[in-house]
Amino acid sequence: MTQNSVRLTSPPRAGIHQPKIFGPVVAVTVLVALVGSGGQQAGASGSLSVWSILVLFFVIAVFGIPHGAVDHLVAARTQAARGAVISTLGFNVRYLGAMVAYGVVWLAVPGLALGIFLLLAVHHFGQSDLAYLRLSPVSQMAVQWSRGVFVIGAPLIAHVAAISPVISNLGGGEPAAWSWLADNGGMWFLFVIGQHLLIGGAVALRAAHPATVRREALGLAVLAVLFWRTDPLLGFAVYFGLWHSVAHLLVVMDALGPRTASQQALRVREFVRIAAPRSLISVVATIVFAGVAVMNGRSELLLPAVFVMVSLLTLPHMVVVEQLWRGTIGKSPLVR
Repeated sequence: MTQNSVRLTSPPRAGIHQPKIFGPVVAVTVLVALVGSGGQQAGASGSLSVWSILVLFFVIAVFGIPHGAVDHLVAARTQAARGAVISTLGFNVRYLGAMVAYGVVWLAVPGLALGIFLLLAVHHFGQSDLAYLRLSPVSQMAVQWSRGVFVIGAPLIAHVAAISPVISNLGGGEPAAWSWLADNGGMWFLFVIGQHLLIGGAVALRAAHPATVRREALGLAVLAVLFWRTDPLLGFAVYFGLWHSVAHLLVVMDALGPRTASQQALRVREFVRIAAPRSLISVVATIVFAGVAVMNGRSELLLPAVFVMVSLLTLPHMVVVEQLWRGTIGKSPLVR
């Protein structure tokens, strides 16, 4: 592939934070939040709608899995930028080895595996959302983890009754039975929003462009309404599909682009062609993973099985993303 020989010569762009993309993403999110009254029903009945489950599966298959399907090329490009070359075979062995090792942890100590997954998710989502800010290391880590706590915590807290059975089947206990959480959901929901406002505000006071602050404040408000109003799986699907996966796809397409005068980012058709083989394998594996639970009469394990499969893909993917952003996070001020 000709793209493999091109070095990464400039940091990735800001993903969906480009004005022409950010507006439509916000508009779609607001629309879903306005019509997504199913979230209140899910919170009251303690159940998740079939519709939201299907939407989540669709998002994972169409956006989630493909956004990590070119990790081998991203790793090769980032290493090439440092003057190093990696073996494709070696990369694949390490990638699959990490997945197998994490799978063993899920089988042996599911509660520990769930805790690891939640920590990975907090770091990974926060990084993917805000790494474009390129702050000093301490400020960057603080605001990223603050964002991750909000993204993971808000849907769970807002709909603890609906999510509790899934958490239980993953070995995490019954959050709905924790009175300190279940009886004070509104307070904890405000807390996860407030801590992000506080930490983000502290960062903004030190190095802020007004346009960036306004954009992030709007994003926080829109996502908070989305997580509160909608079925938790639907709300998370919108975030995971548009705010996370599409943003990462744009960054990767930019990073893998040929850097010519006429073309900076990889074209969509070329990206689809490159990502299709590994995406198809992962989608089939996820379907098989979930199908085994259903065929064994354990339909309640359908969602847990999918989340386990996603977690197995997330662990090595997060390492690649870490390498991608490591060289782009400096002491630059917030981008406009």
